[in-house]
Amino acid sequence: MTSGQRAACRKLLEERRREALAQGPARVEPNRRDASEVGVADEDAQALSEMLQSINSQRNKGKAERVALIDRALRKVDEEPDQYGLCEECGDEIAPRRLQAMPEATLCTECQSARDPRRGGTRRKVTDYR
Repeated sequence: MTSGQRAACRKLLEERRREALAQGPARVEPNRRDASEVGVADEDAQALSEMLQSINSQRNKGKAERVALIDRALRKVDEEPDQYGLCEECGDEIAPRRLQAMPEATLCTECQSARDPRRGGTRRKVTDYR
């Protein structure tokens, strides 16, 4: 990977980090709105509230993990520029198109698919329902 390609990836990483942090965390609303409330009068409202809490909590967790991956990639670009763009398992170069799509990628497509064998491997065709 050339220094120009690394610089372009660094710029892309910084842009994606800014975008992720600009959105801010998803708000997790409490079940009770008033301290004097004991329980919830409507069971449907309780279930909806718990579902929204779970969804927003997972979004926040995913965003934090993504920012951590981006930060790790930025450190690698700065501290180990010769290692950025190389697969951490096999040492081969990660495809430039993969780095354009996912500049925080640490594995080549072959190693990633070996690590996640179930991902996309259960159905080959739309008509394959067995």
